[in-house]
Amino acid sequence: MAYRHGAHMVETDVAVTQDLKAVLYHDLQIELAGNTKVPISHVTSHVLESVPSERLVVTEQQKRQQLLLGQDEDVGLEELEEKSKPYPYLSHALQSLPPDLGIMLEVKANLPEKGVENVLYHGDKNVFLDVILQDLFQHVGSRNIILCSFCADTCTMLRNKQGRWPVVLITQGSTETYSDYTDPRLACLQTSINLAIAENLQGVSMFSGLLQDDPAGVVSGVKESGLQTFVWGFHCCNQEFRDTMRSNHIDGIIYDRIYEEKTLSKRKSS
Repeated sequence: MAYRHGAHMVETDVAVTQDLKAVLYHDLQIELAGNTKVPISHVTSHVLESVPSERLVVTEQQKRQQLLLGQDEDVGLEELEEKSKPYPYLSHALQSLPPDLGIMLEVKANLPEKGVENVLYHGDKNVFLDVILQDLFQHVGSRNIILCSFCADTCTMLRNKQGRWPVVLITQGSTETYSDYTDPRLACLQTSINLAIAENLQGVSMFSGLLQDDPAGVVSGVKESGLQTFVWGFHCCNQEFRDTMRSNHIDGIIYDRIYEEKTLSKRKSS
């Protein structure tokens, strides 16, 4: 759907199962029947494939990912769920999506938050990052890829492990909307910018709430640091906010409901 409506790239999240399969899924945990929450890293791909779709709790993010892999934008969600795996593999997405559609791939990582119970994930980041990179090297073709993460260590490792794809640090800064992370490198937007510069990252992806008061000043300040600028968050669903971002020459806007966008041209069916 995003491709047909003129998107240059799509943003999705990737996690790694217990048996080291890269799957597109937003949360660190999955919720199965009986309201049982299990970390995605503690479940094998075989278990995911064997769970009947009607027993899965499907999130809005998952619906968007399923629609993303659909061949017909008019196919309804129920029909799509019957035809699609509820947890698509990264390798399948890379081979199924149009090759000229770029992907901004957020690598999931558990980040301790102040006052929030931590979710255990893979103990060795090297292992699950290598799984994701292997899928990319094998199936990416000429597709444009941007790697990103909220985790400073993950971004640094992705940058050092390969030089083919740019790496972007996602930051929420310090805001009342979300709990602060305990990592001091993520304490505010400026520390995130400093980290991105020090680790030779491509740019930062900022929470939209950080740009409401002074969008021109924030965007220009980041660009003057030599970094590319991206923005995510619920404010991005507003057309006026997106227009403001574009007028300030932001490099990328991450948002839902692209069919409401007024500035993009739909692609013609081939």
